[in-house]
Amino acid sequence: MALSLLLAAVLLIPLQAVAETRLIMVTSDHCPFCRAWERDVGAIYDRSPYAPNMPLTRVEMGAPLPDDIVLTGPVMGTPTFLIVSDGREIDRQRGYDDAEMFWWWLSDHVPE
Repeated sequence: MALSLLLAAVLLIPLQAVAETRLIMVTSDHCPFCRAWERDVGAIYDRSPYAPNMPLTRVEMGAPLPDDIVLTGPVMGTPTFLIVSDGREIDRQRGYDDAEMFWWWLSDHVPE
């Protein structure tokens, strides 16, 4: 019994040390660039190598963000992509040009 508790504690230590990182997309149904992102990236994001460590949450412009998020400033347009780690914004990208540029930007923020 003591050995199994010790093993469980050792296995949990790395999980607690890893920061929770997520991607938040502020979007709008009326945004053509949001629709382009959904077509090019959104359709495959959940199967990308980024999804397991940086889950995606979509938030409609004007809707409240999750309570545990601290932003560096207001979101002024769509799409806006926020990378949040441990509840704090660490970077954002405003707008969408193409999939290649989006994946390149995202790759700079892969949790280790």
